[in-house]
Amino acid sequence: MSSAPRPGAAQQRLTSSGRGRRSGYLLGLILLRGAAWADASDAAAQRSALAAVETYVSAMRAGDAAAAAAVLHPDYRVTSWQSAGGERHLFLHTRAGELAAISKLKPGEWEVRLLRTRVAIDPNGMANVWAKYEFYSFGRLEHCGFESYELFRTPQGWRIIDFSDTDTPVAQAAASRTCEG
Repeated sequence: MSSAPRPGAAQQRLTSSGRGRRSGYLLGLILLRGAAWADASDAAAQRSALAAVETYVSAMRAGDAAAAAAVLHPDYRVTSWQSAGGERHLFLHTRAGELAAISKLKPGEWEVRLLRTRVAIDPNGMANVWAKYEFYSFGRLEHCGFESYELFRTPQGWRIIDFSDTDTPVAQAAASRTCEG
C-alpha cells in the first residue's frame, strides 16, 4: 500500500475544515447573540435596581414614608460612617426609625442628589448601587460622600436591604473642595 493520499482526500480535508470554520463562526455568532441578550437583560436589571433606589430617594424628598417602605426590605438597616469634629463614628438605624424620620419630613426638607452611580448585578438576584452624593437639608448642602445600597430581587421586585454612606460634613465655604471627586 502506498502512503500517498488517495485522490480527493485533500479536497475532503479542505471541505471538512471549511465546514468546521463555518460551524465555529456560526457558534460564535450564536454565543455573541446570547451574550447580547444577557447584556440587555443585565442592563434592564441594572435600570430596575437603580429605579428602586431612585424611588427611595424621591420618597425621602417628598416625605412619603409609605413610598419609601414599598422599596425597603423588612430587614432594612442603615449604617453611616459619620464625621464630627474630625473624628468618625458609626451611626446605625433601623427600618422603623428611618421610616419614622421620613414621615416627619415636609416635602423638600431632605434631598439626596445622586451625582454618579454604578450598578452591579449578581445573576442570583443581588445588586449594589454605588453613588457619589450630596445631601441637602432645608435647601442647604449639609454633607456629601458615597452611598452604597444593597438590594435583593424578590417576587415583588428589587428591595433595598442595606444602606451605607460616608457622611462628610460641608462647611459652605469649602463645599466645592469637600465634595469634589
